[in-house]
Amino acid sequence: MTGDDHQRGWRSCRFLVSFLIGTAGLFDSVRSRMAVVIMGSVLPVAALGSIVIWQDYIRLNEAGIQRGKLAFSELDKYLDSETFRTVSMLQQIGETADDSSLRNLLLLAQAASKGRYCLLAVVDRTGGLQDALTGSDAADSNCLDIAHSLAPTKESAQLMVYRGRPYLRVIQELPPVDTDEEQRFLVAIQPVGWQPGLSDDASSSHETIEKASSKSLSAWFVMDDKSLVSVCPQCAWTAPVDVAISRAAIEARHRSEHQRIVERRDNRSYIYGPVGQADFALIEVQRLPEEKRALFLLFGWIAMVAVLLIAGLAGIMIAGRRLVVEPLNQLTRDVESWLRKGKFESVADTSGMPREFRKLSGAFGTATWRLAHREAELEAALEHQKRLVAEIHHRVKNNLQIVGSLLSLQANRVSDNDTRTALLVARNRVRILSMLQRHLYVGDELADLKMAEFLPVLIQQIQQATPDDVRSRVRIEEDAGDVVLPPDLATSVVLIIAEALQNALHYGFPAGRTGIVRVSLARKMDSLTLMVEDDSESTAALQAGLDEGGLGLQLVRGFARQIGGTLRIEEEGGVRVIVTCPVKQARRDDGEKGSPIPGMRR
Repeated sequence: MTGDDHQRGWRSCRFLVSFLIGTAGLFDSVRSRMAVVIMGSVLPVAALGSIVIWQDYIRLNEAGIQRGKLAFSELDKYLDSETFRTVSMLQQIGETADDSSLRNLLLLAQAASKGRYCLLAVVDRTGGLQDALTGSDAADSNCLDIAHSLAPTKESAQLMVYRGRPYLRVIQELPPVDTDEEQRFLVAIQPVGWQPGLSDDASSSHETIEKASSKSLSAWFVMDDKSLVSVCPQCAWTAPVDVAISRAAIEARHRSEHQRIVERRDNRSYIYGPVGQADFALIEVQRLPEEKRALFLLFGWIAMVAVLLIAGLAGIMIAGRRLVVEPLNQLTRDVESWLRKGKFESVADTSGMPREFRKLSGAFGTATWRLAHREAELEAALEHQKRLVAEIHHRVKNNLQIVGSLLSLQANRVSDNDTRTALLVARNRVRILSMLQRHLYVGDELADLKMAEFLPVLIQQIQQATPDDVRSRVRIEEDAGDVVLPPDLATSVVLIIAEALQNALHYGFPAGRTGIVRVSLARKMDSLTLMVEDDSESTAALQAGLDEGGLGLQLVRGFARQIGGTLRIEEEGGVRVIVTCPVKQARRDDGEKGSPIPGMRR
């Protein structure tokens, strides 16, 4: 993978993590979690109800298709039964009749069928009529025209259309009386007038359903000339509503489709396929008014369940807010008021709260009262401790000043120069400690030592104790940076600076020699580096003050060991005293105390 792929993968992971964290934040409140619990308990019931409702909806949608299939089967049975009945009748007549009794048998068949046939005739091979019987209906005259215009075919039964009306024609060959007799045929033509549910051999188990649904059915024969002919001329059925269905049925007819095809378009169902011996039919099924009402009631039931569910959820959410969320908010406000005022006071009427919240409020009030009482005791003890510490600091400062004054008085009374010098050096050390104590203890607090502020004061104190001749010839440079020392480290570092600086001033510059002394502090991570360097005569300085027997060197070494540091003295163009020691993080680099915890009293 390339770097760009890694970058895109990393961005995707980061986006996913951010999205999950944001989503988890949505469920961080009591209200959202209550909603999740409620939805989790209601959704299974709603899902079960949805499944039942969906099954009812599917059943209502499938009802039209089932009625269409039953009607299609009934139409198929109707054509088969009519064909079989007519073929059997013509075969019986042809086998038993002679020329003298043929007409009588045709009359008997017409009477027995109650005028079912519009034409019973004997025709020759060319289609010429030798004898014909027509029905009593005026419209049966069409059958004579059909008989004249059609010659016998090999098909014993054939569906035909004449003037927009379907007819079933059955042809049966008459057996010849002698070998010289011309070939003759019996022809029976009857109009097709099928209605759903009115077939004589309809299935008894579905008869009531079919008869009740006949008003929602429309059926057509699909002819070879791509026309649609109504199966029931008297029903006044129009063409199918969906033109695409008509085209699909005609194409299926030309493909000689052998299976029935079922389609649903909008609120109508369509079934088309082969019917009878060699015919093709198309049935359109509409929804019954009863089905429409049932579907309307189903949607009404869905709406009612949805409304009741939403109302129930809203009621539960309102009740949850009233009984849980509002008491929690009130307790939160009371706690915030306690943080501001230091006293827990429940301003709300807890009588309407649940028992558990009343107990919680009472327990919290008792706990805060005890906490306030204990806090008052601790504050009194802390105030007493502060007074004691302040008194100790004051006495230490006074004692250091007294010690310094005593050393100064004693030095003035001593005639020996060495002794007087030693007392003055001890006095200066005591004054440095007194000055350091004033900077470390500000008021009643122990503060960190900001060297950028203290180092100039220390140098000024050391210069005042230096003879005027040396002070005029030697310049002191300082660089404390932003170093801030904790109190446990400040005393040793300050005394090391004081000893090294005093040694350089007193012994590094003999009479008439000028120079520079540099004091610098640098902090890197958890390491502090202190360096005091000068351009003095290194040999004289070492022999005079920093030799093995000198007290200053002993003090520097002791303080360096005390703070866990290392001491290094270099002689190259002067003397450099370098101390490196570990240092911990100060409480605050700016020397200030941290702000108190919000809501807590100091």
